[in-house]
Amino acid sequence: MSRSLPRLRLALVVLATAVVFAVEVIGSEAGVFQPEWTAPYTVMHTAVGLCYVVCAWMAWRTADSPVPGRIMIAVAFLWLPPTFIAATEQIGWLWPLMEGLGLVWAVLVGAIVLVYPAGRLHGPIDVAIVMVACTATSIRFVCAVLFNQPSDASRDVAPNPYAIVPGDEIFLLVDRAFRLFGVALIVLIVALVVTRWVRGSTPARHIAFVMPVALVLWAAAIAYETLMYSFGGTVLEVLGYVSLAATAAVPVGFVAGLSYLLGLRGRVSDLMVITRDGVDRTLWQSILADTLRDPSLRVYWWDDERRRYVDSRGQIAVPTARGEGRKRGERRGSLLPINTPDGPLAVIRHDSALSENAKLLDAVSTALRLSVDNGRLRGELEATLREVRESRLRIVDAGIAARRQIERDLHDGSQQSLVALALRLRMASGKAEQLEQHEIAADLDAALQQLSAALKQLRELARGIHPTSLTVGGLASAVPELVAHSPVPIDTRIGIDARLPSVIEATGYFFIAECLTNIAKYAEARAGRVIVVESDGELVIEVSDDGKGGASLGVGSGLLGLIDRVETLGGRVELRSAPENGTSVTAWIPLVRDAGVVA
Repeated sequence: MSRSLPRLRLALVVLATAVVFAVEVIGSEAGVFQPEWTAPYTVMHTAVGLCYVVCAWMAWRTADSPVPGRIMIAVAFLWLPPTFIAATEQIGWLWPLMEGLGLVWAVLVGAIVLVYPAGRLHGPIDVAIVMVACTATSIRFVCAVLFNQPSDASRDVAPNPYAIVPGDEIFLLVDRAFRLFGVALIVLIVALVVTRWVRGSTPARHIAFVMPVALVLWAAAIAYETLMYSFGGTVLEVLGYVSLAATAAVPVGFVAGLSYLLGLRGRVSDLMVITRDGVDRTLWQSILADTLRDPSLRVYWWDDERRRYVDSRGQIAVPTARGEGRKRGERRGSLLPINTPDGPLAVIRHDSALSENAKLLDAVSTALRLSVDNGRLRGELEATLREVRESRLRIVDAGIAARRQIERDLHDGSQQSLVALALRLRMASGKAEQLEQHEIAADLDAALQQLSAALKQLRELARGIHPTSLTVGGLASAVPELVAHSPVPIDTRIGIDARLPSVIEATGYFFIAECLTNIAKYAEARAGRVIVVESDGELVIEVSDDGKGGASLGVGSGLLGLIDRVETLGGRVELRSAPENGTSVTAWIPLVRDAGVVA
């Protein structure tokens, strides 16, 4: 059903367009209009009917209610009978019906004004006007059918088969009374709409900014034509054009109000973009009031701890449609409760005029929920990321501490034992020489050489795990010692004045060590350079060479693990390595890191 309804509406629009255009053009060409219309009047009269068709389609697409579109499409069809009364006078069964339907379109135009913009009547006065108008229209239709049989020669019409009495005096009296009564109703509608507009709030005036003008023009034109018809006057041609323009202005004013509401929905969509990261509650109210052009708007937030609503300043408040400091005669507002599956979230007090568009309020509710949810999710994500960074830093600290402990154990344990063993072997070799046990002395000397080689390897291993020079002298002392073991000549520049946090020193040291290893193994470089300086609160390390270049940080690179450690400290790494132009790797490590992480 939901898919077939738009197709049915489109079919009605196409049919109404074809009927209006064909009837108006064919009737004009056939000369059936009495008195005969001029070409400009025909064009304008056709344009009015088509205007109602187009506005009906737009109302169906934008209004919450289908009622305005239905009324407009009905006006488009009922716009035609008055033009063909003269053409059907020789068809007895048809012309009385056309006569009865002749002014129904005007009643429907008044109904369009009354249901503006929500598609429903606003109160008992509107209901009463519609009931009276429908009753009067029904009476006129019955009289046109049953009491309309001209007996004089003023009208050459076919006999009315529905007439129950001869003559048309009763119909003419009722018709004149209907027209005068219709003018009175139109004036009442004008007074009602203008009063509502004058007494309305800012949003109400913005929504209804075109309709009062269009309605006043239409009412003036209809009143003038009715008075001239009732008292035998001649209608000025220029006022006929004004009447057509005013009649077309009513649906245009309706659609203009809908367009304004649609624009408000677009502003709310922009609001969702602005508040996607969450907005402070003290600002939400002013931003939303500016978006909806409603200075009376208030937002009350639900406080879980106090189980009460609070205003934007955090003070307990009771949401009320009357509002704070409401002056006498001002319109009451409306309350829009916004709830989530977890419970109430907020209540928005807004101007009642905004209630005319349910989709607009739905957009406001969605924007508020998304803003709050995004703010909450963003806070949770930031807290999670902070915990991850702190966890990664603790892992790095633990790894450095473990390296330092292993190095200490090797130095104070295994290394010292091997040194003692070497002394004993040297003493044993000396005694063997004194006893002239030359073969035994030679074996002991060979064992001593193997032990010295093993001790050297152990020292190299301990230095690779965590160099003693880094623990004792810091990065400024450890880097030159590291560079001294490089097979490629390395130019070194150290610009560090004081000791740095141990985790930063260790990260910088092993970063340089890995870069020097890559230079020695892969770069085919003749020389390199190491720069270690402090700049703008960061430790900057640059290692470069004049080798073949073409390096990358892809899978298999030994720098990947070190890059993770640098990023754990809030730093970053940049690689520049063009083919045949050498390689440069730069790391920036902040010396002051995120709150909660102590360097």
